[in-house]
Amino acid sequence: MKKLFTLLGVVLMASTAFGQTNWTSVIVNGDFEGTVPSYEAWATAPDYNQDYDFSSLTPETWNSFWVHEWPGDQTKQLRGTTTIVEDPADPTNHCAKVVIRSRAEGEAAGNLTKDYTGNPGTYGSWDCQFFIYATQPIPAGKEIRLQLKVKAEREGTFETQNHSLPGTYIDANAYGTPKYTTEWQTLKLSEFTVSEDQANAGFQSIAFNLCTDEDANVLYLDDIKLQIRDPKTDDGDAGAWINFMRKGIYSMDNIKGVGIVDGKEQPFECTNYTFQDLNKPAGEQQQPAPVVEVPGEAGVMAVHIPVRGYYIKEVEDLDEDGNQQFDDETGEVKMKSVYYWSNGDSIGTSAPARWTCQFFVSTLHKMVPGEKYRFKFRCKADKPTSLGTQCHYGPGQYQSYNTFGDESAFPVGTDWTTFELGDFEQNTSKTIPSSVAKPQGNVGCQTITFDCVPLEGDDNNFYLIVDEFSFTEKYVLDADRTLGTPQDIVLPVSAGDDEKAVQIDAAPMLNTFEVEDFSFLNNGKDGIKLFKLKAPDDPEDDPIESFSTLLPWTDGGFVGADGQVIDGENGINIRFNDETIDGTKIDLCTWNNLDSKNIFADGNTVKTKLAVSQSGWYYVYNITLMSDKAYEDYLAGIKDVQVIKSNNGAIYDLMGRKVSKPGKGLYIVNGKKYFQK
Repeated sequence: MKKLFTLLGVVLMASTAFGQTNWTSVIVNGDFEGTVPSYEAWATAPDYNQDYDFSSLTPETWNSFWVHEWPGDQTKQLRGTTTIVEDPADPTNHCAKVVIRSRAEGEAAGNLTKDYTGNPGTYGSWDCQFFIYATQPIPAGKEIRLQLKVKAEREGTFETQNHSLPGTYIDANAYGTPKYTTEWQTLKLSEFTVSEDQANAGFQSIAFNLCTDEDANVLYLDDIKLQIRDPKTDDGDAGAWINFMRKGIYSMDNIKGVGIVDGKEQPFECTNYTFQDLNKPAGEQQQPAPVVEVPGEAGVMAVHIPVRGYYIKEVEDLDEDGNQQFDDETGEVKMKSVYYWSNGDSIGTSAPARWTCQFFVSTLHKMVPGEKYRFKFRCKADKPTSLGTQCHYGPGQYQSYNTFGDESAFPVGTDWTTFELGDFEQNTSKTIPSSVAKPQGNVGCQTITFDCVPLEGDDNNFYLIVDEFSFTEKYVLDADRTLGTPQDIVLPVSAGDDEKAVQIDAAPMLNTFEVEDFSFLNNGKDGIKLFKLKAPDDPEDDPIESFSTLLPWTDGGFVGADGQVIDGENGINIRFNDETIDGTKIDLCTWNNLDSKNIFADGNTVKTKLAVSQSGWYYVYNITLMSDKAYEDYLAGIKDVQVIKSNNGAIYDLMGRKVSKPGKGLYIVNGKKYFQK
């Protein structure tokens, strides 16, 4: 019997549903097609060392794409509008072309760019640049996003900057260092809110520095979208607070990320709370912070940060040969002040730095300048002292100093003091400051760092309780709130109208949520959500609005041939059912509507995702839907594989070796075979 389960409420949120204004384009002819002027220069493009004359641009002759490159003879350096060419792989498509010369060519031409001090002769990354010039200066408070397609004759990277007029620098590393290949790929660069400093500098242009190595190259760009909008005016449901200290003082979520330090990607992995003591051996300096019962306060648990004290000792100031030195006027032996830790280890002739001992609070979310946040913590110490703050990518990966004020803003006494930062009623500093985006680029920090200032005298002990570290859903990405390692599931879909079902083990998901069964889903807020696999091409669709509405367990969601969630019955229906005997299994059923288009030709597969939701947190299942034939081939390929028993959620290859980052192929998770596409 055919079973049809109507999808209830699968209506994607519109971009204006919660007071969010639409995106507005601020460039001309981003696809380089048609008759819109982009094929010649309408502003003066003089020789090197001279400024552009952009005053001659009018709405009829505006050009959004400029280059800083060289003519064929390379006798002088010119700047002007970019060259529009046919796509080498598709003559029906036009794109921008930028020629990047090598260091050797620049030296032979004798006109390398200036260095930072104004001296010519440096082959810097800015030796060749591509500019996106907006049709208006971008005001403070506007949200901005950038997307473009890129390919080149060889692989490489480019740096990004913010400028006022093209060539007039404001910010370095504004969007990180994107990579490109020899095939077209779409790059979606960081969204951010324009700061007062950027607006006051006349922010209107984005520069790509293309000479990141010393070899020649040819870069192609197409389908450029630069858009702005006003920030959200009403948080509504889309602005619900997500507290990343979801387990309070015991929050130990695994934090993984990649930051940019000194222009290079630096990975990090830690838990929510990390402690660093630079006095310890290198391999022991950074450890998970210990949670202890506070002395004298039965039942009160807090993070404990021990801090060494120091003392000062006057010692003889010996010369390089170890001989005494004498004061020329008094004849007395010269002395100097030397600092020592309380255990007798020498510090040097300067007082210990405030960052010698640090405590890190990390989240799964990369903070964005201008977004709302709430950070509430309590602190006390054995002796009165102070806390300073920094923002880091991961622990120890410094980004900016005094993120929330200097150490005088956080005096710590012997009694508990509560500090509330961000969007609390009595605090006017309600958003992440623009300093979070500097100096290492607009990629957002994930860690707040406390400098536990050492005191002269005996050792000290800090005790901290972090009650809340929250952000709104507006900026929190799906990946930020996804817990555990996604499970990979393969489901067959019949070419007929028969329903197929498979039962999957939900124990890893329940363990991640720390529950024993599905009863937590009965509160009306949690359940199953369907992911969109990718943001659609519609520029008005905000990526944050990529979920369907909540689905009860016994209802299903429809998926189209491209893996996207669809509203209707002309697709593949995935139905969920947790009514099993032991409460730790999920029945996943698929049903293919015969009246729909032929979704599956023989051998086709469709990928989608579903997420179990609990209090705003997700556990994700990667779903691969296969036609009958493809599923038969899949089963034939694994039927003789010996299954490796494992109950710890780890991933193993077919040789029994533990795998941290599985690529394409077959793997074993919890004793079951899964295929990673």
